[in-house]
Amino acid sequence: MNQTLKGHKSAVLCCCWNETYRKLTTVDQYGLIIVWMLHQGMWYEEMINNRNKSVVRAMKWTADGQKICIVYEDGAVIVGSVDGNRLWGKDMPTGLMNVEWSPDANYILFVTDASELHMYDLLGAKVKQIPTLLDGPRDRSRDRPKVVAVHWYDGMEGYADASAPTLAVAFSDGRVQLMRGAEDADPVTVESRLRLRECKWNTRGTALAVAGARANEGPDRRGDSVVQFYSPH
Repeated sequence: MNQTLKGHKSAVLCCCWNETYRKLTTVDQYGLIIVWMLHQGMWYEEMINNRNKSVVRAMKWTADGQKICIVYEDGAVIVGSVDGNRLWGKDMPTGLMNVEWSPDANYILFVTDASELHMYDLLGAKVKQIPTLLDGPRDRSRDRPKVVAVHWYDGMEGYADASAPTLAVAFSDGRVQLMRGAEDADPVTVESRLRLRECKWNTRGTALAVAGARANEGPDRRGDSVVQFYSPH
């Protein structure tokens, strides 16, 4: 279907889908968040939230659709339930760029503006910092790459290979770190040779798509948009 959603007064920057409860969540450039529901063939506003202090950088629902985590550029975090209740909020000591839930929804993975991965528990207490490829000597320079995407396969369709990585972290320089959970000390490294923007698992966790642009030596340096597909290994 095609419908113009009229609740936003400015450009929509981010949206996410709640598969279990069939809800759409959108956020615009001024931080207005709207949860939409389908009723008699039309989408209607069900819930609205507007912190009106900072830009929303990312939103993610848990795999079961029960909870949503919203992160702001200034470090604010809001965790809410599907029925609209605010469960907790927190002001992080650093700015935030992305967020992801663990498959069991017991942990939240935050990507900071310094491209560090910080894991917190369900109540908002910090558990650990996850090492990344950026911690090596190659990436200790001032212009080191950034974490541009993170996706953790939620396991909703089972595991074809119990030993396969499920957590993907993509970097702007084309590398992807594939981990068998947060405790993996020997992650798989992919060299895509793209300027990456996004990565996503398929619904069975058996293929990872990475999207970006080829390096272009021409004067405009735009490059061709490319999607590459990888196995978990």
